[in-house]
Order: sequence, then C-alpha cells, then structure tokens
Amino acid sequence: MRPELRRLVRAPRRSGGLFVGRLAGEAGIDTLLEALDLFPGARIDVLGTGPQAERLNAHPCVRLVGSCSRPERRQRMRSAAYLVVPADGREPLPQTVIEAFANALPVIAARTGALVELVEPGRNGLLFEPGSARDLARRLAWAEAFPEKMRQMGECAKADYDARFLADWSPPTLFGERRRIARHAG
Repeated sequence: MRPELRRLVRAPRRSGGLFVGRLAGEAGIDTLLEALDLFPGARIDVLGTGPQAERLNAHPCVRLVGSCSRPERRQRMRSAAYLVVPADGREPLPQTVIEAFANALPVIAARTGALVELVEPGRNGLLFEPGSARDLARRLAWAEAFPEKMRQMGECAKADYDARFLADWSPPTLFGERRRIARHAG
C-alpha cells in the first residue's frame, strides 16, 4: 500500500478495558471493582481464573472471559483500548505489560515497582496511586473520554516495546556507540 494511502486507513476502533491475571486479592481486584463502582462508564473484559471469579462475574461492568489461549489473548489485546494493572507491582518484569506494549495497548497501572519504570504517564499509559480506587476511577474515566489519546499512547507503547525489547543491544553495539560518542565529544 502506498504511504499516502496508509495514513488514510485507520486501524480498527479499540474499546473498553482489559484485565489479564490471576483473580485474587494480590492482583488488585478489590481496587478495580471499587473503581468500577465509582465510574460505571468503563467496561472491562477479564481474562483469568481464581478465587474472586464469582465476585467479578457479578459486577455489571465486568465481562468474565476466564482462561484463554495465547492467540485469543493477543487478539483481545488488539481490540481493547487499554490494559488495567491494579496490582501492587511486585513482579520484577511484568510480562502482561510487555505483551500489551507489543500489541500497541496502553497500560493503566498502579504507581509501584517495575511499572513505574515501564509506564510513562501520558506517553504509553497512565499511572494511579496504589490501592486508590478513586484515582483508578479517574484514570478509567479519562481513558474512556479520550480514545484518540489512548490510541496514540498505544502507538508509543509499541515503539517502546520495539526499542526496549527488540533492538539489538549487543555489547559490541553498545561499546561501539560509546566510542563514537567519545570521539565526537573529544
């Protein structure tokens, strides 16, 4: 396709949120449900299983999908507008966030742990105060009100994924770059 036509072709419209993970207290389920009570305008698809599945399934803003295959999860990430990560961020390198970035999906996450390093507010996602349902509800409301901004953040998330996780950062490349910079600085 010619470049000038590619700009005119829009990607399919993304909508709603997505939660992927174990359905347990440590995943931030309480915070998510309370935030959805405060802002019932969000719709969240939930992928996962666990002890709080019944509680999630009873909430009117949640559609419980359960467990699914990797290709189905990827497809759901490509159709959602944002990924919600209400957990406290104890995981050193959250695979779900990296997978979201790979699928051009911006992330709304608690401001803790490695999530602070990965999510740049306003660029590839949004951060909220850990455990604050009110702050999460504000971020959900903002994401629903500004779908085009979220789409742009998704593009940045994909660019970050490509740069951080796909780039060839071998030692010769890094040391060669340092030598080049030193030559130009000296």
